Amino acid sequence: MLEKIKKYWKIATEGWIGWITYALLGIILAYGTNFLLGIVLKTDLPLVVVVSSSMSHEPENNILCGEYVSNYSNTFNDYWKYCEKTLISFGITKESFMKFPFKNGLNIGDVAVVAGSERYNVGDIIVFSPEDSRYPIIHRIVALNNDETYQTKGDHNSAQLPYEYKIYKSQIHGKVIFMIPYIGLIKVLFVRMVGI
Repeated sequence: MLEKIKKYWKIATEGWIGWITYALLGIILAYGTNFLLGIVLKTDLPLVVVVSSSMSHEPENNILCGEYVSNYSNTFNDYWKYCEKTLISFGITKESFMKFPFKNGLNIGDVAVVAGSERYNVGDIIVFSPEDSRYPIIHRIVALNNDETYQTKGDHNSAQLPYEYKIYKSQIHGKVIFMIPYIGLIKVLFVRMVGI
């Protein structure tokens, strides 16, 4: 019996059939890992690849938080200099922002590890699904509303997007608890090539 299994395994793992076998095993492993992480972390989206610059603290086309940037040294002090106005309007000071998780933001290609939570606070970076959108958003909570909804804003953005003024807890998949830099760049390149 063992010899028969070895024979079939050899056939299944050589040549072009082997490519297909390993691709299928890779897909099964990826989905299985995602499923198990989801159970452990209490979320349906345990791993999220950052695909936009909305959480980046680096200027894009010399613009950061709606301000023209020159001589940027990629430090928190420089970030605050250009983005202070957009955050102080929410009552967020430099000192409080420095205590936030991931105070240096997230970059395109980072993979965020997300966990569900009973409670979310100002400063948490959350993953949520806006109404009428196919894709989840990863932004920072900047305010708690009186009706127990949340407001978010991308660290890089000059203002909130229309759907960020009132986010219900039921829309939130979880908050970022860990970040793995740049390992999602392959997905980002694929998404941009395909145009999704």
